[in-house]
Amino acid sequence: MTGALHSRLFQASAAALLAVIILGLGYLGTRGQPLTRNSPIEKLRIAIPMVPHTALLYVAAAKGYFAEEGLEVTMMPTIDGKAAIDLVAQGKADLGAASEVVFVLATTTGGALGIAANMFSSSNDLAVIARRDRGIATPRDLAGKKFAVTLGTSGEYFLWAFLIRHKLPPGSVTLVDMPPDQIAPGIAAGAVDATSTWQPSVLNAQLALSDNAVTFYEPQSYTETFNVIGRSEFLKGHANAIEKLVRAMLKAEQFMRSHPEESLILVAEWLKTDVDALRPTWKQFDFRINLLQSHLITLEDEARWAMARGYAAKGPVPNFLPHLYLDALLAVQPERVTVLR
Repeated sequence: MTGALHSRLFQASAAALLAVIILGLGYLGTRGQPLTRNSPIEKLRIAIPMVPHTALLYVAAAKGYFAEEGLEVTMMPTIDGKAAIDLVAQGKADLGAASEVVFVLATTTGGALGIAANMFSSSNDLAVIARRDRGIATPRDLAGKKFAVTLGTSGEYFLWAFLIRHKLPPGSVTLVDMPPDQIAPGIAAGAVDATSTWQPSVLNAQLALSDNAVTFYEPQSYTETFNVIGRSEFLKGHANAIEKLVRAMLKAEQFMRSHPEESLILVAEWLKTDVDALRPTWKQFDFRINLLQSHLITLEDEARWAMARGYAAKGPVPNFLPHLYLDALLAVQPERVTVLR
């Protein structure tokens, strides 16, 4: 009788232990996975510049990943990152995509903004394109020349870094503020001698000048990033929606890695750009979701530049850590966050 009792007790204990193990494995299997089946659809308005840097957002929309995560996303095309962040600051968009230079300038002038994720980086996106017929053959020939740049963007910051690297005083050139879509016509018409810009404006300027173009890249000068940016209050108040956004973008990242050619075609069609023209620069782009300690260092360097240029009041370098919204990526894939906190 006692042996039978012990046997039943052992069987009951084993069954209970097995149930706990199964529940535990079920939790581990679903941790970090979207739980959107019964959750309400959330709406996001995203201001997105028409540049290849924002490919992850576009692919996430085109492949239905936002919808899979329970998001209804309205894409609001803009000419550049400055215009996108202006819409965010005005409350006309919930999120915007822009380079870290645009973010720094907006933040150091009082904007209560936060970065939810970095989605792109490249050391070979920006370039200086100049007219050969203006006597330009080497970087040293750029002194005294007139440059088309979109002020307050990565194009201006890259030119500053480029000139410093080639031991040319930044004040030795004249800057002419031009929107990205006017740069190629402007340099082709001879209104300026050179430009410092990003893709696809680099390609457009090269095509406009044809054999008269000389192009200078400087990968060691500057690594550009593109980021998902929102008002800090909005990011904190819509944590669930931002997590869904990050999940969808991670799906897009995986798709782009496993289907590179299809991704390139999708983005080229969206930008109305020839696939073969985009292909060479596409190889220089790293589409990866993360938030890295190195980003903070870059933000601080650019804040010093902003003060030197007069874009921000001189003073101590701001602490950008509170402007990084880490919660979403920490909740989804914490290993992608290396920011010390």
